[in-house]
Amino acid sequence: MKKTLLMVALAAVCGMAQAKILRVNNTTGSGAPYTTIDDALTAANDGDTIMVDGSRTAYGNLKIEKKVVLMGPGFWRSENGITSQGESDATFGTMTINSTGLGTIVRGLTIGYININADNVVINRCHITNEINIRATVNATADNCIIHQNLIDGKLESYSTSTRANYTQITNNIFNCANKQTGGLIRFLNAATIAYNTFTTPKNDGGIRHISVISGCTLTKNIFTGNEEQIEGNTYIDNYMPASWNIYTYNNRESDLSIKNEVLSDEDAAAIAGKGAFNGDDPYVISGIPAGPVIQDLTVPASVEQGNNLNITIKLGVQK
Repeated sequence: MKKTLLMVALAAVCGMAQAKILRVNNTTGSGAPYTTIDDALTAANDGDTIMVDGSRTAYGNLKIEKKVVLMGPGFWRSENGITSQGESDATFGTMTINSTGLGTIVRGLTIGYININADNVVINRCHITNEINIRATVNATADNCIIHQNLIDGKLESYSTSTRANYTQITNNIFNCANKQTGGLIRFLNAATIAYNTFTTPKNDGGIRHISVISGCTLTKNIFTGNEEQIEGNTYIDNYMPASWNIYTYNNRESDLSIKNEVLSDEDAAAIAGKGAFNGDDPYVISGIPAGPVIQDLTVPASVEQGNNLNITIKLGVQK
């Protein structure tokens, strides 16, 4: 029986290990196989995963031209009490994903700007400190991209009103645009799904909307902070859209957990029930800690007699 369990466990491990996993850490003396992200990308093949360690030194700018998975440690962990004080993010300046990087997945990183010029890109559980540009250049295509469970401090848009991305999925994100009157704008999109997002944008002068210049889009179960208007040619289903500025406006929040635990009146709580980033089938995850396979338990016998097999039992799970 133990041998059968071992074979099943090893088969599962092998199934996950068909692609290579490369680790990069730019901290002196870390012992990681790669010290720069460019070296790791050069060594990677399509389908490989690059694990990016947290570091006090930013990894700089990055151009992705392969289909890879980039996975970092998440963000705001110490603010939420998840790890010890001083834990670092894996931080990038500008990340550009070109056409040959179609299908790339980016998780758990802190990034200033993301330029997406490829189809089927997934940005998941990242902290975007400035902008996401989907179809960032006029001749690119960036259709069927997924922007899911991110903390976004700025805007998300395509190149222009005449060069729009199609079928973008923007779900379960927090637009936490402190003191950015133009932050949090979603614009220049066709046929997008915009659902279960929370906008914590501070009050502006009334001339700026969270979402503008979109067509054929479906907006459902979002929480807006006020002064939003429905745009003709799009479908709106059960959003919280107060006429004046109301709950979830920015209030010097220092963690996404504090946003989740906002104290509301009974009336406001009832108004947003079932809406926003912390609801839906796949809610926002605190601090962007990436999902993935983990070893929950590993049993190795202390000793075996010569000639006998070493029976190892591995219990696998998935971090959600």
